[in-house]
Amino acid sequence: MTIKNEVGRREFLKNMTLAGAMAAVVPALSSPLPGMSPEGLLQANRGGDWVRFGHDLHNTRFNSVEGRLGKSNVGRLWQKWHFETEAPIQTTPTVVGDTLYFGTMAGYQYALEAATGKEKWRFFAGYNPEPGAGNQGVRSSAQYEDGKLYFGTGLAKVHCLDAATGEEIWQVQLDDDPMRNRAQIFCSVAAHRGRLYVGTSSAQAQAVCLDAETGRIRWRFYVVEKSRKGGGSIWTSPAIDETANIVYFVTGSLKSYMPPDPMLFSESMLAFDADTGEMLWHDQVRAADTFDLDFSCHPMIFDAVHPAQGNEVRKCVGAGSKAGFYCFNRYTGQRYWKAMLTSSGPSSGPILNSTAVAYNRIFVVSNAAPVRGRSAMSVTAALHAYTGDIMWWIANPAHVRGPVAVANGVFYQGFDDGTLEAVDVNSGERLWTHKLPGLIRSGTAISNGTLYTATGDTLGWRPGGDKKYGVYAFSPDGQ
Repeated sequence: MTIKNEVGRREFLKNMTLAGAMAAVVPALSSPLPGMSPEGLLQANRGGDWVRFGHDLHNTRFNSVEGRLGKSNVGRLWQKWHFETEAPIQTTPTVVGDTLYFGTMAGYQYALEAATGKEKWRFFAGYNPEPGAGNQGVRSSAQYEDGKLYFGTGLAKVHCLDAATGEEIWQVQLDDDPMRNRAQIFCSVAAHRGRLYVGTSSAQAQAVCLDAETGRIRWRFYVVEKSRKGGGSIWTSPAIDETANIVYFVTGSLKSYMPPDPMLFSESMLAFDADTGEMLWHDQVRAADTFDLDFSCHPMIFDAVHPAQGNEVRKCVGAGSKAGFYCFNRYTGQRYWKAMLTSSGPSSGPILNSTAVAYNRIFVVSNAAPVRGRSAMSVTAALHAYTGDIMWWIANPAHVRGPVAVANGVFYQGFDDGTLEAVDVNSGERLWTHKLPGLIRSGTAISNGTLYTATGDTLGWRPGGDKKYGVYAFSPDGQ
């Protein structure tokens, strides 16, 4: 773990930590379901909307104000509508008022009526059909902010659209040579105070800050020096501490070039001053890793309450890698704990944003490797946010390959066999199960009494093919 060596900065971080210790305490989950509204969670959430990938700027994937869908009626979920698409969907639906937004692997951004699934508009952001071009299309979930929609594409571009009409306002190319560098944007944009934060996955991965009005680059950080090529891709959305004005990114493993000296920022948690891009601290959990143990789960900001002493609070940021879940002091980078639930490997551990935080617990789905020809499975666990101790866990018969969600006492998860489940956050009891006709990669959004998700299996898909995919809406009794 490395901290910026500057007296003024150290004093600032020290003061932030002390201030956090004296802040109002959020109760732990000692009763069946206490309230939880940490400062900042509602700033990016208007009513019951789901305005961005992580729901809020802390990336909790927890809708703290959802009151219509919960344990009392989740067992009555029934399909309300289905919108069919020609390409896989691997974006979490964005829901704002009466409109739902999502992107497809064929390069389209859609807007639908949230109540009916009827199409409002679609925008073509581009697609490269050349063999070997890699995954193109739209895999970056849309961020809604002040009437605009922001998202990235497999062509390493960020687009800004008028959310009401779908008309493009601006676009910006983030990689000088996206084909040569195999540059793409899987990362979902985070918007805060007139600025956008996004990362690229490529041989020259970048963390970038853009002006929200114009798309102008305000600062950028190369994970690997621009003169070299080594990976360190940023696969997922950054998290923002609005009070301290810090943006957090996590990075992937080295890829195309293994240098004789270590690369400092691969497989790391990175903390930047959101205005200037100055690095405040970083922790590289594995250096020169040859096992592809990426951070492919989004960083999450949370306040962790001591299990016995309610006035003791840790200001945390954490993220899941294929080697387990890591929890840090979000102002100093001190590593608090690590939890490993299954074996490490390229397709094992917590992957593809399969984590959420709520009720003083970290919810993690961790994949296991196949054993002696048997099908791979996974486990879902609730970890105590302060200690990392397992509160409960359940075994699953399939892998998870998409984001999870929490709302009103219920945890939602989807698997690569198409199973969609609702689980009690207190006990792990399964409350509802439904089978969709395809792998779930899009993640779940819970908004205003409705569950939204989509199918996204890329196996066998090709542009212009006849295989069908779609977005699904479920509500109690389908109403």
